[in-house]
Amino acid sequence: MKRGLCYLALLLALLPAGCMDRMDIENISLALIIGLDLDDNNNLEVSISSPVFSREAKRKTEVYTAKSLTMRASQDEFDKTFKAFTSGGKSQILLIGKKLMMQKHWFALLDPLLRDPKNSTTARIVLVDGPVSEVIHYNPLDKPRLPIYLTYLIDTASHLNLATRTTLQELHSINLDKGITASIAELRFDDKIFIKGSALLSENGIYKLSIGDEETRLLRMLQGEKSGEFKFTLEHEGAAPGNGIVPRNLYTISAVKYSRRLKTGYAQDHFTFDFHFHIRVSLLEKLFPFDVLKSGDVLEAEIARKLEDKFRSLIQKFQQAKIDPIGLGRFARAYRYNEWKPVENKWSATLSDADINVKVDVLIAAMGSIR
Repeated sequence: MKRGLCYLALLLALLPAGCMDRMDIENISLALIIGLDLDDNNNLEVSISSPVFSREAKRKTEVYTAKSLTMRASQDEFDKTFKAFTSGGKSQILLIGKKLMMQKHWFALLDPLLRDPKNSTTARIVLVDGPVSEVIHYNPLDKPRLPIYLTYLIDTASHLNLATRTTLQELHSINLDKGITASIAELRFDDKIFIKGSALLSENGIYKLSIGDEETRLLRMLQGEKSGEFKFTLEHEGAAPGNGIVPRNLYTISAVKYSRRLKTGYAQDHFTFDFHFHIRVSLLEKLFPFDVLKSGDVLEAEIARKLEDKFRSLIQKFQQAKIDPIGLGRFARAYRYNEWKPVENKWSATLSDADINVKVDVLIAAMGSIR
């Protein structure tokens, strides 16, 4: 018996340990960034940025743009000029031009990325407000390689709630979900790359509107996101701006902790959604004289009113654009299924007529080291 086990172990040791299709990294062109855009004549442009693993090469990144009918057909053009086989298995960023994202059925172009199991579905989806080629050919001397730089930039912006972070797989799932519409990071190029905020898409995945960093933070709170930072600069109602260079009526708060309750209802042929936030804030900046210890309740009530107004203004934008980036359709489906079912295929239009209310309670939990 022992001899038989020894023979079996020896046989297994002699078998090849690697895969039959093994390929050295020097012979692979890793498309870490993939870009899709339309040119002036509405022709599809596909761009890729790939690192170069060669001691002799002076440039450590190769970038190429090809005109093609589909993404898969563009690979033939890349293989004609790249010295290695093109692979999308390590893609980190997927840049989509705004002009392309405003077209119907644009998401179908990403079919090969989702269909081929060798491709990565964790690439971050980013809308580019301008030509994608300007971004993908950007080669700053004071930054790391563009794929690394963009990856850190998007992840940091997501942590600070300056922009939403959405992967290809998440976007695909959201497009199939009738109870929510997608939001993705948006950037622009103006000599340098800047995070612009978040781009909001329709139920068909078409670009609808953009929101800035403050509205992105409000959106994340409406979604119930707890991680990251939530900072807001507000105007004090009891102070004038002043005539100098220093605005004498501003203060900045950070929502260090909050809870969100959402009640879903249906009355008089309308869906109703009632948000109730309990927010503990920290006072980060105060440019006017005010005794927080003695009159903290006055400032708390003011912060609550201003946040309620900001929430309502943002929700009105969503309803006017007929989109649901909050995901209220998921709550309607879960708690009011009988009323949801007849309108599931026109939920965004139904939501535009819904009654959405926001109530905020604020507690100043910290005001810094000075009064």
